[in-house]
Amino acid sequence: MNPSAHVTTTQSLLDFRAALLTFADQGKNALSAVEMDIRRLEDWLEGQLAHWKALKRQTEDDIIRAKNDLARRKLLRVGDRPPDCTEQEETLDRLHAQLDIIEDKMKATRTWLRDFPEAVIEYQGPARQLMFTLESDIPRMRAYLDHKIEALEAYVREAPAPK
Repeated sequence: MNPSAHVTTTQSLLDFRAALLTFADQGKNALSAVEMDIRRLEDWLEGQLAHWKALKRQTEDDIIRAKNDLARRKLLRVGDRPPDCTEQEETLDRLHAQLDIIEDKMKATRTWLRDFPEAVIEYQGPARQLMFTLESDIPRMRAYLDHKIEALEAYVREAPAPK
């Protein structure tokens, strides 16, 4: 048995090598983009917590003013009838509801800030492995493919024409 091959072109290997290198570049770019997004998200979460704290202080001040307005309104009597305090009570109720929402947002933001570093650590392990593959294994694969392509091209040049 004659161990020979019928190789006429290496174009498929050249195409595969090009696709492999494109994948490596896109993978590195994607990992870099995710790292930037992680930093931006952490900064954003810290900014959100500061925002909610400031909004909470403002709403608490508004509640104090609304309570004072309600108390003043209750002191204004017109004859025997108690004054209409509906508007002041609605404002106070609205502010309390707003404060509840703000406190929920603060709690959620604190939870994210607490859990975020752990999620980043879970991501970073596989991301580092992928980056290692892209930076180390892919160049070795390229060198291997280059060597095989050269060998096959030499074979095609030296092979006798098919009968």
